[in-house]
Amino acid sequence: MSESEGTAVLVGLFALRCILPLAITLAFGYVMNRLVERWQDEDLEIQEDQPEIEPAVAQPSSSIKLPTVSIPCWVFNNCEETKRDDCAAHKQPSIPCFLARLRSEGNLPEGCPDCERYVPALVSAR
Repeated sequence: MSESEGTAVLVGLFALRCILPLAITLAFGYVMNRLVERWQDEDLEIQEDQPEIEPAVAQPSSSIKLPTVSIPCWVFNNCEETKRDDCAAHKQPSIPCFLARLRSEGNLPEGCPDCERYVPALVSAR
């Protein structure tokens, strides 16, 4: 085998080993992008054919009357002033304390179901 044939064989093996997998990967990526574009176009066609539906959002009912309290809960529960600054009920005195804490914390505090303020509000909401 001559030197030029040996070089040709090495270049051919290099192409098989490196360039061919790279070409296959690029071709596969191109085909996948075309497929994604086709799926997106089909999805847009389906969305255009369907009527637009507004999401159902829970609106506060005007028939529910929240109780008004004359004594704030931080006075009722004798909370320390250091706790009051971080308390959601103290920051929003216009709504019941359990509702303010439910909105800010995402769940009802542990003592609320037994509280004298929560039980009447629950009954009046029904």
